Amino acid sequence: MYATIGLGAPWAGPGLSYAPVGQGLPRNDVELSREMLQIILEHLSIVIASEFSGIPIRLVAHGGACMLLHPGLYELANRKQMYHISRGENPSRRTTTRDVDYIHRSFVAESESRGLINAGERLKKCIQVTAQKFQLGADWMNSDADVALPMSIDPNTGVPFDPIYAQSVKENNIHLYTVFTSSNQQLTIVNVTPFWAVALKLVRYTKWDPGDICLLLL
Repeated sequence: MYATIGLGAPWAGPGLSYAPVGQGLPRNDVELSREMLQIILEHLSIVIASEFSGIPIRLVAHGGACMLLHPGLYELANRKQMYHISRGENPSRRTTTRDVDYIHRSFVAESESRGLINAGERLKKCIQVTAQKFQLGADWMNSDADVALPMSIDPNTGVPFDPIYAQSVKENNIHLYTVFTSSNQQLTIVNVTPFWAVALKLVRYTKWDPGDICLLLL
């Protein structure tokens, strides 16, 4: 049962709703719309600003949340749906997600190179605080997929590196696929490159992945 804004819900915005869940649950059952994600991530950025003393952080993400947050992909999904409706069809499309998938291992590596101490655990603390604020399950933002993501070896140095992260933080991808920048400039989320986004969705291939892949290839 959904509760609406103004009835004790933690959301701050007109026309939004939330599905209340108990605090501290390991799994998030709240369906998060684009607008809800933006509100939650804005709050996360405030918590991050406090925890990291105003040092901005960047996360590389993948999955359904990025499809909703990217303005171009979101608009393309809307146009695609309207086209099918105009033909008398009743298409289904992704309108929510239950989590934000990000690459934690690369955040840790990037933070260490910047001299940030215990950045990984501090980020997890910020995520947990935000979960409690919005009554979300603990995995509303998670890096569970990290264990299945590939690693490569630099042929010149022999040093292991994360190929997904390396491609994602290149200037062109940052320009085209930054899906969220908080108003306080403390949190930036960059989607993985379209190539890797499609590859990861082909591996998982759940309910909404075929439609997401079509949008990424258009």
